[in-house]
Amino acid sequence: MPIYVGQPCSSCGRILTKTDDIVVCPECGSPYHRDCYIREGMCTNTHLHETGESWQPTVDTSKTEKKKLICPNCGAENDPEAAFCCTCGAPVNMEKASGGYQGTNTGNYNRNPYGNGGYQNGNYQNQNGNYQNQNGYGRPYGNPYMGGMGGGFPFFGSGAYSADYAIGDHTVAEYSDYVGSNSPYFIPKFIRFENGKKWSFNFSAFFFPHIYFFYRKMIREGIVALLLTALSSIPTLIYYLVLYGFVGEAIVNSSSFLVVYNICSILSYAISLAAGLFANYLYYRKAKADLDKIKTEIVEYGSQREALMTKGGTSMAYAIGSVVALTVVFLAVMMVVMGASGGTSA
Repeated sequence: MPIYVGQPCSSCGRILTKTDDIVVCPECGSPYHRDCYIREGMCTNTHLHETGESWQPTVDTSKTEKKKLICPNCGAENDPEAAFCCTCGAPVNMEKASGGYQGTNTGNYNRNPYGNGGYQNGNYQNQNGNYQNQNGYGRPYGNPYMGGMGGGFPFFGSGAYSADYAIGDHTVAEYSDYVGSNSPYFIPKFIRFENGKKWSFNFSAFFFPHIYFFYRKMIREGIVALLLTALSSIPTLIYYLVLYGFVGEAIVNSSSFLVVYNICSILSYAISLAAGLFANYLYYRKAKADLDKIKTEIVEYGSQREALMTKGGTSMAYAIGSVVALTVVFLAVMMVVMGASGGTSA
């Protein structure tokens, strides 16, 4: 009686096996353990007798349904036909993903998310490799294999980070809102800093320390860098004033000037190197402190996001202002040196 094996007993509900002594109702065909049928003394499916219907086997839907694919990166459930995770974009079917899968999946993806055409499924948009989160955060925070430069290279950072990925007390989405459009560069670094690292090289900060700090709204660091840059540049400024004949040569011929010139040159390189090595870490500390404050003071989600984007991001006005400020300092130094030289020569 193979039709009854695997079906529930009409009395006790336990699954019938090949070793059970199975009996069936002669009128409707409902299966029972022999002991259960004897205990009942009658068929329990009397409604089938009244309607003249016959017992039908229960379909095991668990055998006919395809198993959901679990994303190894974020743990989200995906359609069995999906090539990439619908939450974080990581591949869940390597055969389809590695072959540039273009097939029509059941509901999640229209195209290969790494093709030039991109895809749209209501949550994510990929155009020419640029991965954007649009599910309530509205800001790009890198491609599905976000590395330090957004390219997924292990030595720049590793892994795919979903919007809800926690970096300490805050999420990727929150830091992304704060940082702005360059978050694919910063998010992997913030994760490294959260894990105890304190440096990573930033070329922009190395070449333009005070401008970079002001551009990233790091006012305190920008002021310090501007003052140190101005101080270390004074001997070089004086040298060029002498070179172009604005002041006499006597001021640069002394041995003390040469010592000061060399010390300031070393200081200038030290400032640039320190800014290049620790600018990202200082920015992470500022971002973390601002997020702590904003999330403590503001409860409503929309207002939180607005405050994050206002407090963070970049400011070209601050950057230009720092250039103007340094220029004013240099002009003031030039006037003082030229005035002192003119007074001495007279």
